[in-house]
Amino acid sequence: MRCALLLVLLCGCPEHGSRPGGPTSDATDPEICLAQLNAALDRTCTVPSDCVLIDHGDCCGIVKLGVRIGTEASAMAAENSFQVCRACPPLGCAHPDLAEDGNIPSMGQSIVATCLSNRCTSVVQ
Repeated sequence: MRCALLLVLLCGCPEHGSRPGGPTSDATDPEICLAQLNAALDRTCTVPSDCVLIDHGDCCGIVKLGVRIGTEASAMAAENSFQVCRACPPLGCAHPDLAEDGNIPSMGQSIVATCLSNRCTSVVQ
């Protein structure tokens, strides 16, 4: 039992794999839930001002996502659907707010929405 708990803590968030204790059903498979979220988000842009940040919960904390400005309501509806699909179990993990580039802001930095290759995303600057 201790080994299983330690494995969960060391492996971190199950966002990129199956849940501890066995395979997941199709309804709650993390990859399927994430794919559905990404398909529902409008991330089209031509300049950084086309983008805005929304909060995405990954079972261990918040990842700031860049989406097209004006689509925040539909993006949050997609996020709510993701949370229902994902049904995060208690994991005992936590992380500070992250940008999509995987970085955490240091002192004097922040997470900002930007447009890279005509796609809204978030980065630390």
